[in-house]
Amino acid sequence: MAYLEGRLRENVSEPEGEHTGYILEIEVDMSAVQNAEELANEQVAITGEVEFVDYNERGKELVFRATSAAEIEE
Repeated sequence: MAYLEGRLRENVSEPEGEHTGYILEIEVDMSAVQNAEELANEQVAITGEVEFVDYNERGKELVFRATSAAEIEE
């Protein structure tokens, strides 16, 4: 079983029946991925670790630290 924390938002842009209606937003650290800028705004598959990072101003935030990422071709 997984335990996640993040920002839950409604997704109203997807057609009904194509989406659960909710998205759990998680910050992703892509610093270990060479081509991160090329993958921005693409459908991607990423692997890595989930951890909490304690930021000075924002406090604790859930961050997915990606170790690899690849675009998913449709």
